[in-house]
Amino acid sequence: MVPQEIMDEMRRIGRMLESRGLILSARSGNISMRSGNRIFIKRSGAMMGYLRDEDIVEAEISDENPEGASVEYKVHRAIYLNTDFKAVIHAHTPYAIVESMAGKDIEPIDAEGRYYFQKIPVLDVKKAISSDEVVEKIPSVIEKYGVAVVRAHGTFAAAMNLEDAFSRITEVESACMIRYLCRKGGSECSTG
Repeated sequence: MVPQEIMDEMRRIGRMLESRGLILSARSGNISMRSGNRIFIKRSGAMMGYLRDEDIVEAEISDENPEGASVEYKVHRAIYLNTDFKAVIHAHTPYAIVESMAGKDIEPIDAEGRYYFQKIPVLDVKKAISSDEVVEKIPSVIEKYGVAVVRAHGTFAAAMNLEDAFSRITEVESACMIRYLCRKGGSECSTG
């Protein structure tokens, strides 16, 4: 049974992700928390902004493929097995997806973006969704940067709690939105 404080926090952050436009399709993205040897993760196909009790799957960290869990469960699990983080969010962040399409790391051009990130790492993989390649590559990147954008797919962020992971997601999306708008606005944008 999912502890009430975990359920409440996952609901709160899920609503925030949706209200901020960080997940554009109702059933996209996923969110998880680790408590001891347990992982609590959004059920595959559940609507992030409207999580119900039955929308959270509880699994032992030793479980490789718990029934009903998000298709990205193995990515979340790999992060938990290889880092000390206790919360992971994956969101289909539109500006980060656009900026990742070049397949190279994203360099923030705004002061706040540069304050948080020297660069935003982009994983350029053959299969973006729930692949063994992402499982293999993402833990070391997340451990170093706290974030990674999977090219053409979206942002993963990890932290010690969901609120901090949410902050990282918004920081990535903000930096990517500013890059995009600066280019599209035709103005001279400099990282100087």
